[in-house]
Amino acid sequence: MPDIRGTASILLAGLLAGWCCIAPVHARPAELPTIEAVEADVGAGRHAEALEGYRLLLDQAQGSEALQIAVRLAEIANVTGQPHLALEALGPRLTEAAMAAPELFDAGQELLVEAASMTGRQDMAISAARRLVAFRRDTWGEDAPALQAGRLTLSGLLDQQGRHDEARALRDEAFAVLAKGDPELYLRMLNNTAIVLQDGGALDEAAQVFARLIAALEEDGASLSLGITHFNAAILDRDRRRHDAAIDHHRRAIEILEAVAGPASAHTIAAIGGLGQTYAFAGRPASAMPLLRDALERARRALGDSDDTMLQANNLAAVLRTLGRFAEAEPLDREAYGWREANLGPAHPATLTSRKNLALDLVGLDRPDEAKAHYDAITATLEGTRGLDHPLTRDMRLERDMIAALSGTAPAEGFDLDAISDRAEPSGDNVLLANRLAGIAGRRGDERTELALNRLSLRLADAWHGPYHPTTLAMLTNLARSESALDTEESLATYVELERRLRIWSRREFASTSDTATLEQVATTTRENIGDIMRYSFHALRDKPQVMQLVGRVLVEWKAPGSLERALLDGVRDRLPPEDLALLERVRALRAESLSHPDAADADLAMAEARLAERIGGLARLEGEGQRSYEAILAGLAEGEAVLDFLSVPLRSANGKVEERIFAMMAWHGGDAMLADLGLAADFEALIPPDGKLMAEAARRKLHDMTVGRFGARVAKVGRLFVVPDGVTHLIPFDGLLDGQGRPLIETRDVRILRNARAIPPADREQVAQPGPMLLVGAVDYGPDGMSALPASGPEVEAIAARMTAAGYEPEILRGTDAGEAEVRATSGGRRILHFATHGFFRPVAAGETAPLWRAGIALAGAGNGDGARQRADDGILYAAEVASWDLSGVDLVVLSACDTAQGDRSYVEGLNGLPSALAIAGARRSLLARWPVGDRGAAIFMDRFYAHLAATGSYDEAMRHTKLDAIEGRLDVEDDTWLAFALIAN
Repeated sequence: MPDIRGTASILLAGLLAGWCCIAPVHARPAELPTIEAVEADVGAGRHAEALEGYRLLLDQAQGSEALQIAVRLAEIANVTGQPHLALEALGPRLTEAAMAAPELFDAGQELLVEAASMTGRQDMAISAARRLVAFRRDTWGEDAPALQAGRLTLSGLLDQQGRHDEARALRDEAFAVLAKGDPELYLRMLNNTAIVLQDGGALDEAAQVFARLIAALEEDGASLSLGITHFNAAILDRDRRRHDAAIDHHRRAIEILEAVAGPASAHTIAAIGGLGQTYAFAGRPASAMPLLRDALERARRALGDSDDTMLQANNLAAVLRTLGRFAEAEPLDREAYGWREANLGPAHPATLTSRKNLALDLVGLDRPDEAKAHYDAITATLEGTRGLDHPLTRDMRLERDMIAALSGTAPAEGFDLDAISDRAEPSGDNVLLANRLAGIAGRRGDERTELALNRLSLRLADAWHGPYHPTTLAMLTNLARSESALDTEESLATYVELERRLRIWSRREFASTSDTATLEQVATTTRENIGDIMRYSFHALRDKPQVMQLVGRVLVEWKAPGSLERALLDGVRDRLPPEDLALLERVRALRAESLSHPDAADADLAMAEARLAERIGGLARLEGEGQRSYEAILAGLAEGEAVLDFLSVPLRSANGKVEERIFAMMAWHGGDAMLADLGLAADFEALIPPDGKLMAEAARRKLHDMTVGRFGARVAKVGRLFVVPDGVTHLIPFDGLLDGQGRPLIETRDVRILRNARAIPPADREQVAQPGPMLLVGAVDYGPDGMSALPASGPEVEAIAARMTAAGYEPEILRGTDAGEAEVRATSGGRRILHFATHGFFRPVAAGETAPLWRAGIALAGAGNGDGARQRADDGILYAAEVASWDLSGVDLVVLSACDTAQGDRSYVEGLNGLPSALAIAGARRSLLARWPVGDRGAAIFMDRFYAHLAATGSYDEAMRHTKLDAIEGRLDVEDDTWLAFALIAN
């Protein structure tokens, strides 16, 4: 029956028993080893000693005894990756006379075919296979299973030479005979044939055979063989770059194998790891990483130190290497190499693979001397076992020569960069090495050679990985940098293409997982690329004014991309087919379930999220959903309106240090725009109190000069300023910044805060608040051991309810013990406004909890009665993580009249990761939050006045501005720290 495949032999039969048993050799000299001693070496894994022993015996043996020893020697040589020894042993002994021992001759001829193929001697292999077919026909007859196996072996070799018609005829002939005989044998031959065809590169032919095998197996229902075959078919489709089909086969394999073999079986573990590996091949690390880690953890627990476990370590390391995380990959590859060398031998193909992977890690860690030592050893092994002209040997010599350039050692004879460019074939290793060579050229100041090698790296990556793979994106970034340094005509087009590919890839990744660490890794990686784009744009703007279109695209597409992906899916949901819509709802339900039962929901969630990424987060779908461009946003501005849009990006300096910098674009009605590099984010952070307190007047003046003031006199003509913060600028109270005359910015112009410029309404569509249902929560009973009571919160919600009832709203109040989590959740649906007057919090990173959405929240009834277990849905704390799973897409305004609710961790995924991001993810159109602690009485007074203005104006933004002006001008009895604390944020 089929096996989870590693590397399939070219031989298909294995039908004849007994040929590997060696009879004693008589009359040997006393110094020769015994058969029993040599076989003991084989059993102990001492293959080199065993091969030497059999060579000594072979020199002394005659006739059939010599053939017996030659066959056994060849078997060990092929298995240990030394086929040249098999050719030496069998070639002189497979004579006409040897046919007198048909079983031995047959076994030897099979091994000769295999050895010839392994050493790249395809003509020899085909000739030997034809001889094998003729021998079996003459010896065992036309219907013999062994003859059909020989025909299939020959067909695989012919396919490798492109002689597909002859190969197909042989296969059809063999399968027609086998289908009439033993069903088990027929299935096994289908499986082996498909794998051999795949290993030989005849992928379409292999797919046809796998389809025939799956159809035959499915007649008997779910079985171990069917699960394994789906796995093998998945590997085939992955090799064909048909990743969607491969993923379907993987999922079916996992489903069957978990049911039939159990979750801890080697087959199931291999299938899970295989799915992760396919996601990695497809450029989907966010989907790949959880599966690969799961497979490795299962293998360590269930299989211990074994080759299956080392395979999973290799697979995980490969994805880490793709992401540039060489320091994490290196110990995994070193472990796999060490185990395989000790247990499989230094010449085994798996050992050589692990050793090469380790060398690539060392290249990435800038340790080329160590890497070259490994490449030298691998090349020497291949030259000795496969021969000088074998394709694997030639490829390894080319990579060794590239490593020689990296290490600065004398290259091999005939080495030059032009030759490498001409000879380099698409492969993941050649991409990495060409990229490192480009780095060497850059360090030597040879910019033209660096440019040529970066173009080579991109060409190889596009061909091998595809356009949206992380490695390809890294190569495109390097090319863009080279073109920028030389100011080529293509530079702008290259950066435009880089942004487009990054956007498509990152949206797909954000759609495919809810794992915070993975999302942040993806966002950090892409934000460094975006930093390059912004730096290029800033310097190119004078000569290439059209670069502002690229800047605008970056600003609208790279603010809180996690929330943007959610909004994008919400925008297309009415047009989704039923299958996709059901999948979207399933993912959201599982995300909500995972908050309460993480262990139970994680596996299902990972699979559903990955499926959603394929179905909805696909490349063309997200590109074509008609999002407003920055040009369209600016065209919608009215006279006197402007937008000030920030972007925080990490940039690498000439000395290699990465520092966060702030860029800002101000654009006016009519389309004019200016781009400024505002400097280091650390300079802004130095002016913001770390303890969440009122910012000093001197700091507010300085921040005005560092932001708004940078754009000169033209700001004076702006009556309404839309501000889109990012990074540390989220913590700046822009409406309270002081101009040169000491006036708050909001006193001289209407300042509005948005998470993205797309939240700016067109000039002719000013958003009006529509009366409707409201939910007000206040006077909460936190329990006897809970937080302190807020006496002003009860009158606050009662006054708001009375005022808004008169304005046509329909308020409902929850207070006391009725203001619990379950009650709030049950009554919040269908409300236009949700208002909470309670305690809020955002805690700094503490031991045991790093996730920001579990460190932010508000207190509800019973908050002091819980046991601290956040998984409980009724613990009295409404965490941001729980809010994020709600559907607030119909809510116009969420008010959190509570301390620190506008706080959060700065995040490339969500902007400010805490309650602000949770409410945006949940779909609330706008949020009214507090930047720092506010007093109970002051908050109540401020909120009562806000709702009074809302009832009078019908505008959330006008109500906010009028309330703050009342405070500034002394018409509202609150301190500066209250009106400055509150921010209305359009999501």
